[in-house]
Amino acid sequence: MRSRLVERDAETATLGRLLDRARGGHGDLVAFEAPPGMGKSRLLWHLRDAALRDGWRSLDVRATPMSPGIGYGVLRDWFGLMAHRHRSGEHPFDGPGAALVELADGASRPLGDLVYGVRWVLEDLCAERPLLLTVDDLQWVDSGSLKALDLLAPAVQQLPCVLAYTVRTGEEPSCPESLARLREVSRVLHPEPLSVDGVATLLEAHRLDPEQADRIHTVTGGVPLFVGEVIASGGDDVPDSLVGSITGRLRRLSATALTTASAVAILGDHAATGSVAELAGVPPATVVHDLALLTTAQLAHREDGTHRLRHPLVADAVLAALSADDTADLHARCADVLARRGAPRTVVARHLLHTTPGDDPDTRDRLAEQGRHALAAGEAEQAHRYFDRAIAEGPITAAEIPLLSSAASALSALGEIEAAQEMWRRARSLTEDPDELAALRAAAGDALLIAGEYAQARATFGSPLDASPDGSHAGHVLSGRMVFSGLLMGAPARDMHEQFDRLLGEPADAATPDHRLALAAAASLKVADGGTAAEARDLALRAIDRGALFEHANADGTAVFMASCSLIWASALDEAERALTTAMEEARARGSVLEFANAAACRGTARARMGLTAEAESDFAATLEQRSHGWNAGLGFVLAGLVECHIARGELERTLPWRSQLERIAGERTLIGAYAQHALGDIAAAHGDHETAARRYAEVGRQVHLSLDNPAVLPWRAGRALALIRTGNGREAVDLARENAARAEAFGAPYTLAQALRTVAAVDPTADRIGLLRRALAALESVPAGRLAAQVSADLAGMLILLEGAGASPEVVSLLRRAESYAQVRGLRPLEDRVRRLLDRIGEPANRPAAEALALLTPSERRVADLTATGLTNRQVAQELFVTVKAVEWHLSNVYRKLGIHSRAELPTLLAR
Repeated sequence: MRSRLVERDAETATLGRLLDRARGGHGDLVAFEAPPGMGKSRLLWHLRDAALRDGWRSLDVRATPMSPGIGYGVLRDWFGLMAHRHRSGEHPFDGPGAALVELADGASRPLGDLVYGVRWVLEDLCAERPLLLTVDDLQWVDSGSLKALDLLAPAVQQLPCVLAYTVRTGEEPSCPESLARLREVSRVLHPEPLSVDGVATLLEAHRLDPEQADRIHTVTGGVPLFVGEVIASGGDDVPDSLVGSITGRLRRLSATALTTASAVAILGDHAATGSVAELAGVPPATVVHDLALLTTAQLAHREDGTHRLRHPLVADAVLAALSADDTADLHARCADVLARRGAPRTVVARHLLHTTPGDDPDTRDRLAEQGRHALAAGEAEQAHRYFDRAIAEGPITAAEIPLLSSAASALSALGEIEAAQEMWRRARSLTEDPDELAALRAAAGDALLIAGEYAQARATFGSPLDASPDGSHAGHVLSGRMVFSGLLMGAPARDMHEQFDRLLGEPADAATPDHRLALAAAASLKVADGGTAAEARDLALRAIDRGALFEHANADGTAVFMASCSLIWASALDEAERALTTAMEEARARGSVLEFANAAACRGTARARMGLTAEAESDFAATLEQRSHGWNAGLGFVLAGLVECHIARGELERTLPWRSQLERIAGERTLIGAYAQHALGDIAAAHGDHETAARRYAEVGRQVHLSLDNPAVLPWRAGRALALIRTGNGREAVDLARENAARAEAFGAPYTLAQALRTVAAVDPTADRIGLLRRALAALESVPAGRLAAQVSADLAGMLILLEGAGASPEVVSLLRRAESYAQVRGLRPLEDRVRRLLDRIGEPANRPAAEALALLTPSERRVADLTATGLTNRQVAQELFVTVKAVEWHLSNVYRKLGIHSRAELPTLLAR
């Protein structure tokens, strides 16, 4: 007998053996015993279909809660229709069988006569062909029928006959003793809930997404009926059919079982017996009895002194049966009960969230408090719900300004920028206090910066002259934001510096968050307005203050960005990477998606300059994954970093998907737009379109000519010079390269200086090219910039071969081998190819990497593989990268396929090569 049921092969195999045995005259009884919805009836009808296909006769009964009132109802249903087709005394209802005809006609007969009559008729029927007798929901049949079945069991076992019945656990039968004896002589099967794989199989059968299996299994507990109803309803809401089924069953258990179950459902983890009794408003003894019935019916269970409904769907169905007003009232009473019993404020607030608004200051305080906790944990949607409900609790006055501002922050985190700005405007309308107004303007402007709305942010911050003049915290914050937004929007750097000195100045220490913000702003202004790299580095490190800048109470995304970028521009790359790693860890621990995204974007930039292209791509990719959480700040900055990494690895085709976004951003007259424009120049140059590249780089110069025109920020002169030399415009190329080098010399950042000297050596035939390249290598000795050092090494080796005929001299070979090794380890294909050509020119063989397969991994696959190789589980990797577990599993499957391995245990050795 082949099973058509999911995960019921063991049961159907047993049924097949019973039918085979019965054909030989060895009858049997089989019971399907389980809670409602476990598929007992499906198994019963499966057995019936199999028997009918094999030529059996089947007599069937389905009991209902009304069945106990019908005497000998099972016998009536089995034989009534057949008896009416025969006259009394006509075969097979002759002799003792006549008692069944009389029963069908409504006459009363003793139990003994009826049992004797049934045995008589069964023997005749079974002589013709095997017989299947079924009773669905046997627990509901009348006591007379149960007694008759108990007495008929021996006869069934001696005939080619099978008696099959289902029994719901938790329901009280009309005659427990008879059912118990019947069960003793029956084969009892206990259908189990479906596994996650079983749920996935059902989803696939209904052409639905099997990835929903985990969620559906969790809420249904794998109960087949629940699973089927959820699938039939599309997989989201609790179907009405289940609501009626569950609540109807509860009402049959006792008069108060539904009330008790509702209290258990609403109390959740706090459903102790006393709390349930108090909330339900029924005596504790009654609650104890109800809970025992719920447990027996497998609708509830007890764990660590707390009662819980067994499956989330049961709780949902119980609460779905209540009206909206009843649900709100129940939550209000629950909050009151829990508050009196000393439950945590957060627990009480969760119930207040679902109550009808009133005018209670304590309710508002609890809701607002929980909203702030949710916002700090990165749960913006939940925070919004708390704040929205808190705002509805009574009239809004100036005392609620912090609440409105927090609500606006939650909306901003959800990407509802216009709604957030309107909320901040509403808050500003309630006060004339300069300090409060400054704080609200700063918060509103920050949200616009995060969303990438730089012009609106600048307008919201206002002019530096509008800042609070009394040295207040809000005034400091607003002034710092004005500096930052001014630099982003291309305001004259010198004007910004003068305004900064007048409003903030450079503090002597980093004792407070305001001081750290001012130091970060001062560092970025040193980069923008004629300072030196050493000065910018010193101010940035003081702002970071050994990590204090990243702490929860003092975290300031603008200050973090200005300080870390100043370190990067000053060539303090290792210090920047360490600081930003700390910032990311702090943000991850707080669950702050936006802080994490900003820090990851900056660390990616630092790593790109360090030549760690795979790691940089991982950071940029992690940043882009946060766009769904409302992050859109510095998108051009991140895409420019990704383009640099793609070009470094020779993956030019991967730059093309970014072009449309970069084109859009490049049209903005902002620093971020300049980064996008520079990236488009890099793409054009990499594809050999040098005229377009030269035009793009010139546009960058026009965008930054007033603010941050420093080659440490965007080396547009170097890019344009290299593009022009390739179009035959050597004179302008040399002038630009020399000006770029002079600016780099003045700023004094080693990375930028080495880059500038390399450009002059490439475009100026009159310069001491070898000397310039040696200076560039010397400048990089103190900077962890492996890619640039490898590029300069290859340049120097090429110049030595070209200008001095050095051939395979020890110095040339050493330079090329170092460059080759770095390019291979880091997957820098263009550099590796160039070095191999030079090696071939001097007759030296190229080395091949031990595991070229690693180059096939995408950045996302590589970072998943690297983290997995450290021993982290898939869930831990997902948490580390702010992605889903499914995404990690998908990347790992690609990694295994590309590397030709079969398990995570092989990763550490392979990745270490």
